Amino acid sequence: MRILDRYILRELVNPLMFGMMAFTGLFLSVDVVQLVRTAVDYGAPMLVVLRLVLLRLPQVLVYTFPMAVLLAGLLTLSRLSAASEIVAMQAGTVSFYRIVSPVIGLGVAFSLLTLVISEWVVPAANFEYRRVLVEDVQGGQLPAVTRNVILREYQGGLLRGFLYAAEYDGQARIMREVTIVELSGGRPVRTTYARRVVWEKDTWWMEDGIIHIHDGEPGVTIDFRAGRQPIAIGYRPEQVATAQKSPEEMTIRELRDHIAVLGARGADLREYVLHLHMKFSIPAASFIFALLAAPLGVQSHRSASSVGFGLSMVVILVYYVLMTLGTALAQGGQLPPAMGAWLQNGVLGAAGVGLMWAAGRR
Repeated sequence: MRILDRYILRELVNPLMFGMMAFTGLFLSVDVVQLVRTAVDYGAPMLVVLRLVLLRLPQVLVYTFPMAVLLAGLLTLSRLSAASEIVAMQAGTVSFYRIVSPVIGLGVAFSLLTLVISEWVVPAANFEYRRVLVEDVQGGQLPAVTRNVILREYQGGLLRGFLYAAEYDGQARIMREVTIVELSGGRPVRTTYARRVVWEKDTWWMEDGIIHIHDGEPGVTIDFRAGRQPIAIGYRPEQVATAQKSPEEMTIRELRDHIAVLGARGADLREYVLHLHMKFSIPAASFIFALLAAPLGVQSHRSASSVGFGLSMVVILVYYVLMTLGTALAQGGQLPPAMGAWLQNGVLGAAGVGLMWAAGRR
């Protein structure tokens, strides 16, 4: 059986590499054209364009890995089926599930790989892409005024506290409507509210505020609404704007913390919860595509290549139509965010399980 596994895996390598290069090149070509036009308009050097393309690559790979797995599975199994090798394997008492297990294993491996890349590489690359595009190509700066600012402090991997500001003016170095929560053992021990927090003489100063200390019964309150208090935040003014990220630029932990903070303030969380679930649903697409490739590929095909390409294009189209529909409905409130993020995986995953069951009974 190990010989059979190695044989099928070797057959998967070439179409997998071809699919990765083809789909990645297709996605990047669209970005390259737009970036070159932007660079020409602003007079930016082509080396900056190359840097932007490389920064875009991790995000593109997250989308193209599932496509490559689908294409590799369909082309490989279709070729084996057209050459009657599948029939020979089954005649040797090898079950359908045993034959397609390397394809399923490939899907699981690429799902895990995609999850690792989307968590450890993509957020930082997306933020740097935005910074280079705005500052090095367009000659501007990231927005000076940022709304819904959240700064987190960790100690030993645990959240020690966070700061929320309704608005941060990077040029004036002022935060407005600030809430600071200090935690111990996951529970708040000190909460501070300030109308403004101002950077002066290398120190943050809170103005017009009040401090609640939760250790005592009923607790201690310090009122400085007529004055100011120094506060150690841990971020210099230039670092505050850098710490603000879009959901695409956040890791899973950062996004969860962001949702918790905004939820405590009664904010609309649909967009953030949707992005959180999509950080798992998109990597899972490799496994879903492998489930579909296995039964669809093991058929009697005369032209393995044409059938494999055709089926892969149809499945990819259906998947991304469902994903677009699910995200749109979730953003509009017609579907819960979790359902909107997993709609395409649920529909095609159910289809894949059904096809696998039917193929295994033959």
